[in-house]
Amino acid sequence: MESKTSSGPDNSTRADFGHQIKKFTYVLNKRRWWAILTFVAVLATVTVFTKQKTPVFRATASLIIEHSPPRILSGVKEVVELGSNNYWLSKEYFKTQIRIITSLDVAERVAAKLHLGDDPEFLGVDPGQTITEQERRKRLADKIPARMLQSRISVEPVRDSTVVEVSVDDSDPARAAELVNEVVFAYREQNIDYRRSVLREANVELRKMVDKYRAAKERADLEVLEFERKHNVGSFETRLKALQERIRLLNNKQGLLLLEKSELDAKRTRAKQVRRNEDLFSIPLGEVLTSSFVSSLKDRLVALRDSRTAEAITYGEKHPKIRAIDGQIRMVETTLRTEVEARLAVVMGDYDEVVNTLRQVDSLLTQAETDLAEMGDLQVEYNVLSEHKTDATDVYDQVRNRFMETTLSAQVETNNVRIQELARVPERPIRPDMRLSLAVGTLLGIFLGIGLGFLVEMLDNTVKGPLDAENLVGAPCLGIIPTIPGDKKQDRKVDKGGSSVIDRDFYVLQKPKSSVAEAMNTIRTNFLFILPDRRVRTLLVSSPSPWEGKSTVVINLGITLSRFGTRTCIVDADMRRPRLHKTFGIETDRGLSTILVGDSTVEEAIQTTVVPNLDILPCGPPPPNPSDLLGLPSLTATMDELKERYDTVILDSPPVIPVSDPRILCGLVDGLILVVKVGRTTNESLQLVRRELSAVSARTLGILLNDLDVTKRGYGYGYGYMYGYYGGDKYGYYGRDDAGKKDT
Repeated sequence: MESKTSSGPDNSTRADFGHQIKKFTYVLNKRRWWAILTFVAVLATVTVFTKQKTPVFRATASLIIEHSPPRILSGVKEVVELGSNNYWLSKEYFKTQIRIITSLDVAERVAAKLHLGDDPEFLGVDPGQTITEQERRKRLADKIPARMLQSRISVEPVRDSTVVEVSVDDSDPARAAELVNEVVFAYREQNIDYRRSVLREANVELRKMVDKYRAAKERADLEVLEFERKHNVGSFETRLKALQERIRLLNNKQGLLLLEKSELDAKRTRAKQVRRNEDLFSIPLGEVLTSSFVSSLKDRLVALRDSRTAEAITYGEKHPKIRAIDGQIRMVETTLRTEVEARLAVVMGDYDEVVNTLRQVDSLLTQAETDLAEMGDLQVEYNVLSEHKTDATDVYDQVRNRFMETTLSAQVETNNVRIQELARVPERPIRPDMRLSLAVGTLLGIFLGIGLGFLVEMLDNTVKGPLDAENLVGAPCLGIIPTIPGDKKQDRKVDKGGSSVIDRDFYVLQKPKSSVAEAMNTIRTNFLFILPDRRVRTLLVSSPSPWEGKSTVVINLGITLSRFGTRTCIVDADMRRPRLHKTFGIETDRGLSTILVGDSTVEEAIQTTVVPNLDILPCGPPPPNPSDLLGLPSLTATMDELKERYDTVILDSPPVIPVSDPRILCGLVDGLILVVKVGRTTNESLQLVRRELSAVSARTLGILLNDLDVTKRGYGYGYGYMYGYYGGDKYGYYGRDDAGKKDT
């Protein structure tokens, strides 16, 4: 179940697609002559236009535009950067070069070199036209030759390379090659000239800058020199460094002296203590204790004292020997004290000397610091002058170096543009291309032809098939009647009773095996069962407008019903243009009009035909007032009598739109059948018929689609195939309708 459900939309889609294909094929087949004539006209126009156009040749030369020119002088920076190694800058550079190649400047160079101003074509002069000298000068002043050449130049870069192809179009192949070669030469020269002009301008500006900054540097040097002379400082930097060095040395010396003074001060204090001490052996002064002379005296003094002590024990205190030893002791002590005093005097002298030296160093340091402070005040001003001098020197050096680089660069000419291949004389024109033109013309003709065919079809507001008629009328289609063979030019000559009209009226009788007969059989079947509750006894057949075949349908429908044993009477109710009597070849002195006015009876007016079970009630003499006549009560009695005598009564009425007769007759019958002619009846007329019939509450039983050409496959958007089954020929049913041949 799921598979069936899922396949439903696919089947519907395929059916819609098939229907659209059939519709497309039908329209294309129907309007094929529009498409064919349009195709031929477009193709012929394209061919003639192509042959009349002047052939244009294209010559192409190729250039290589390097990212940068070769560097001959290493370390010398180029003033003009011809190209760039950066991807995005390189991309912009190539776009710029392409614009330059196609610029007016390059075109002017070529125009001047090749004297294009003397060529009438490049002056914009048409063949056979002459211009005055004044006009010629004006065109030269407006750069007309260069502008015309510029319009012919095209440039195409070769992908993933630095190669560009330059092309020029011209009617003369040799001149095209000459022009494009001169264009690439002119572009290359323009590139060099641009470099030369920039270098020349740069040299002029740099020379001015060199002179300017040289003078600025000299002024800065002079200001520094005058400052040093004014303050008598010689070289300010040298003096400042010497003064700083002196302060550093004095600071070091001051520190050393302070240490030495501290040591000597301690010694001086101890010396003062020694002077107050009577005991020579308790002297703490290091200089005294370490003296060899003092040590020997102390040793001598110790020895004498030891000897006196020993001798005093032996000889006593009064002994002369003791006294001699005391004298020696006194002499050694005196000598020792004198030596100690001398040593103490040296310590005191050293201290005084260090103090004096320290005082001098302090004085020198104070003076040096004062001088340094004065130098600091001057240094602020000196630094400004020195910095100005340094800046001026740096700027001058940079400008001078750049000037030297520019001078060297100008002496070496380099170019990043080189010609890869010059153009050759082209052998074939690029336009007009006959093959391309024919291909385009063919496609354009096909599309325009198909489009015009569909446009004509869209503008055609006639009924094209059953669906159109059903939607517009609001009634079902009871059948489709194929086109009946015959001379269609005689369709409107019914008043003359042409033989072709009579043949079509009796076509079902004469061709019982034709597709038309089968179509009428189908209509008969649908007619019998059109009403679900009862059988249709009385039927009105009409059409929206004249010449839509309603009378032929009435006759063939009556013949078809009678062939199946139905007692049928066809009534010619068209009192304005009756024609049924002409088809059947009967007299019309009595008929419906005489019955309604009481000049004859139904029995007297009805006439039999050659078709069994088929009778006809002709119109009779056409009355001057048909509508008034149809409104008489006798018409109702006539219809009741006809229903008693026949199984089916078919009325042939006038068209609905021109006259009101059908609206009067609708109230006397079981229903109305509307005959619609394919390709003739308009959609607007059907809409109008629907409104008219609705206004009188007429019962429209159905529509008969008349004159459908079944030989056109797909006619009516898919309804023509139903008749093609019967033999597949033009008129066959189960075989051809040729007399004397058996059915196939």
